Order: sequence, then structure tokens, then C-alpha cells
Amino acid sequence: MNDINKKRTGNLISIQDSLVKARFFDDVIMGETAEIAVDGKFLQAEVLQILPDPKNADAGIVEMQVFEDLTGAKIGDEVVFKGTPLSVLLGPGLLTSVWDGLQNPLYKLSEEDAYLKPGMNAPALDEEALWDFTPSAKVGDTVTGGDVIGSVPEGKVDHKILVPFSFGPCKVESIIEKSSVNITQQVAVVVDELGNKRELKLAFRQPVKSPIPFRERSIPKHPISTGTRVIDLLAPVGYGGTVGNPGPFGAGKTVLQHSLCKYAVADIIIMAACGERAGEAVEVFKEFAELEDPTTGESLMKRMCIFGNTSSMPVAAREASVFIALTVGEYYRYQGKKVVLLADSTSRWAQALRERSGRQGDIPGPEAFPMDIPDQIKGMYQRAGEDLGTKGSLTFIGTVSPAGGNFQEPVTQATMDSTGGFWGLSQDRADAKKYPAIDPLVYTTSVYDGFVTWKDRQKMLSTLNEANDIDQTISTIGLKKVPVSNYVQFQKGLTIDFCVMQQDAFDKVDACTRPERLEVINRAVQNLIDSDISFEADGMDDEQLKEMIKHKFDELRQWWKDWNYSATTEEQLAQLPNAIDKFILQEEYAV
Repeated sequence: MNDINKKRTGNLISIQDSLVKARFFDDVIMGETAEIAVDGKFLQAEVLQILPDPKNADAGIVEMQVFEDLTGAKIGDEVVFKGTPLSVLLGPGLLTSVWDGLQNPLYKLSEEDAYLKPGMNAPALDEEALWDFTPSAKVGDTVTGGDVIGSVPEGKVDHKILVPFSFGPCKVESIIEKSSVNITQQVAVVVDELGNKRELKLAFRQPVKSPIPFRERSIPKHPISTGTRVIDLLAPVGYGGTVGNPGPFGAGKTVLQHSLCKYAVADIIIMAACGERAGEAVEVFKEFAELEDPTTGESLMKRMCIFGNTSSMPVAAREASVFIALTVGEYYRYQGKKVVLLADSTSRWAQALRERSGRQGDIPGPEAFPMDIPDQIKGMYQRAGEDLGTKGSLTFIGTVSPAGGNFQEPVTQATMDSTGGFWGLSQDRADAKKYPAIDPLVYTTSVYDGFVTWKDRQKMLSTLNEANDIDQTISTIGLKKVPVSNYVQFQKGLTIDFCVMQQDAFDKVDACTRPERLEVINRAVQNLIDSDISFEADGMDDEQLKEMIKHKFDELRQWWKDWNYSATTEEQLAQLPNAIDKFILQEEYAV
């Protein structure tokens, strides 16, 4: 580029929904952002493709996707090229914030107008808030991208102030003493190897499609306590792991994500509503501000940030919201924090790619998704991981909304290939009010030993499989043809499913199961599985005996369910293994 300070412009020559073309005469950079002037408003766009102009050898054609509604745009409108890629502002103030897909603060915009309009924008972070900066670098120190020069307290988080990741080796020429500053004020000056001086502030911009590097990447192996029993017992996820969470509409994906936000043991929770339906997103905004963090007793939002880009917003912004959320997660991981990112729903993110690809005239793949959709999904999940160098991690849990609950569709299949865990939600379980509706027979996990051993997990799974097979047999040939021993095994499986796999997200006690409680439950389950329970016939025929067995298991299940809702003390927790022992011996047990 001949003059980086020169204003570079173009004019619209084609408009096709969110995809536009413009003619330009100056240099243009692939992937840079631009602003389109429409009726006095400036709409953000991103350069996708640069082509020669067949009508003018001195000009070129640029193809761009626009992140905002183009109503009112017309041929000839001016385009101003900004020279910078799509980026996110990183710094103190990220937590407690709620943004749209372009990091515009939604609550701030709502003060201007209750309805979001194209071209509305506001500073991503509060520029007036003061932060107590404590320097850690000294004049003469050599620093490079990612190094720490100081810190500020952000709630309970020690927020480290980093040198922008694009910087090479620099020497600290000056740095302020401990003081209160805002994000627009200079805190240090560094000099690079060419003698160029650069200012450092509390915040800086980072391109969202350039992953923040790891210091020392590691394979995720330490399980996260999510508080959800079916996950922690059968399908655990490690810090830095990846999970696909597909399920049909109404199967409980959103409630499960709310539960994970509240109870997953993590320092930072990021929620990206990347195309979720507007009604569900509004529920997130309203409820999360009122939820109490069970670990601190304070507002849950103090360790959260939310990107709300609903399905009613332009499709291009859905794609941007995922990458912005990922970059914020990587930033906190680099600071040594345990971060969990929940994206809802990656199907609509993929649909945005499909719409853009169609408008560009690309050769369609299966179900009209781009041919490279598996690679794009892999690239997204690969940004998660654990960093031994910083002691931080970024765990990525993405929901998928396959039409009709069809797990064979391209996005679900690509997600299965790209993630270490798979929590498939079942429509049948949801219809039967078995929540969370994760099917214990349809899951995968890359964590070998979680909170229980692999052997114990396999025994549980085997019992549930056998119970399912026996249930199919009963439905086919009737209960009379099933041996009593098989019927007892069937009742064991029903008990594990009803009392352990199902959980009440709205009950104060049952909503969250921590490892110490999980250990008690697992001990009881393993004892129930391993024991041969002898039921005396006492002259009863086969039908009467099976009815008596069912009645006794029903009593046990009701007692166990009550225990789930009430046991909190160590003495109360110990009642479960004791009750199972007495049930196996057919002795009386009571709460």
C-alpha cells in the first residue's frame, strides 16, 4: 500500500442481501473491514474476495459480507476501507458485559433506542471506568507480545495487562506508577527493535480470526465438575476439552446450558448466543442478571460475559459472534483462567455460512452447506485447549440443532468428528420428561477416567444397555416370557436411569452434584449392580412375583428420589449406601 494514511474508498455496484460488491481504484487488503455509508449511517463489512474489474483495467471489484441490515442501501453508496481486520477489544471490563455479535454493548445501545437499528454502535468497553493499575514491568525490561506489564482487579479476577500479541521484542521506555486509569489512557511506552515507540494501554484490539497462541499446549485430562450427574458419571469433559451437544428443538439444550453456566467449576463463563431464537436469548439476558453464583454468593454475571446475536439479526454477524467469543476465551486462557465457552447454536452459525456461500455462487456440498464446512467446524473447535505454560484452559461446548433431530446431517456429523465429547439429546427422553435428556446410550467422551473409574462407567452403561434390551423384549413378546433374573436386571437399570441419570435443574439440592456426592452415588450404584438380590416367591406365581419385585423397586426409587432432594449433611449422604445394602438383603430401610 503506497500511503496507509490515505483514505481508500469504493462505491457499491451490487447488493444481494448481506453480500455486496464495490468497485475500487486503490489497494485493498484481503480480510480487512470496511464501512458502507447508508443514509448517514456507517455499516460494518468484511472483505471476502478481491477480483479484477472486467470493465476497467485500472479498477478492481471487492466482494464483502455486511454485518448489519442493508435496508436503504443503493448502488453508488460509498465504501471506506479501514485497513484493519475484524477485531475485538480486549481488556478490563469484559466481565459482566452483554454485547451483540460485533461487540457493541447491548445495554448501552438500549439507552439510545429500545429497538436496535443498523449503524448503531458504542464503545465495546466502558471508557470512563477507572481501574487500579499496579505495574509489574520496569523501565529497561524487554517484553514481547503476551508478556505481562501489570494488573488490575476485575471483581475477584486478577486481570493481567498484556502486551498486544502482535508486538515483537520491545524495551520498556516508561511505565506509570500504581494509579487509577481508564482504558484510553497510556500506561507505558515501549520501543521496538527499529526504534519505533508504541503506547500501551489497559486494552488493545486483537484480530478474531488469528488465534491467540498457546505457550505449551496440552491434552485435556482433568475433568470439569459440571454438577450434572449423567455428564460427570458417563460423559465427562476435561478442562480444555470440546463437546458437541446436539438435540432436536424442545429437548432441553438451553436449560442444560443455563445449568452448566451456573454450576460448572470454572473461573470464566462465556455464552455466545450465535443465532439462538430471540425469545430464548431474552430469557438469558433477564435471568442471568438475577442468578446467584453458588460458589461466591454474588451475581453470576460477575464471572460471565454474553454475546447475544439472535436468529433475527443479520446472518453475517452470527459468524462474527463465534470468533469474537473464542478470542475473548483465548485471552482469559492466556491469563491462566479456566474458561468455559458455550455456543448456542452452532447450527445457525453454519447456516450463516451456507447462506453466504450460496450468494457467492460456491459449489454446494451436502444439504447446500459449503464443501469445506467440516474443516471450518474443526478449525473452530481446535482453538479450545489447555495451556500448561499459562495454567489456563478454554473448554468449548457447542450445541447443534439438527432439523428433525437428524444426527446424520452434515453439521452434526462434522461436530462429532471435531469434538472429544458428544452429548446427544433424545426426543423420546424429552417427551417422557426425562431431564436432562442426554441419552446415556448415545454419547462419547475422550476422558478415560473422570470422577469414577472407566470400569465403573462401563458397568453402569452395560446395565442401562441390558435394561433397554429387556424393555424391547417385553414390548415385543410380553412380560411373561422374560425370566425373573432378567426382570430384576431391568428394574436395576430403571432405578439407575430414574434416580441417577435424571436430575431436577430447578431444585436447590438436586440441581448440582459435586464429586464427593457423586462418589457416594457411584458406590451405591455399583453395589446395586454387583449384588444378586433374592426375592422369595412364597407361593406366588410368576406374574405376582414380578409385580412384587416392581413394587419393591418402586419404593426404593421413591426413597432415592427423596434422598436426591433432601440429603445435604454427611450423615444424610451416608444413608444411601446403607439403604442399598438393606434393600439387597431385603431388610427394612427408612429415611
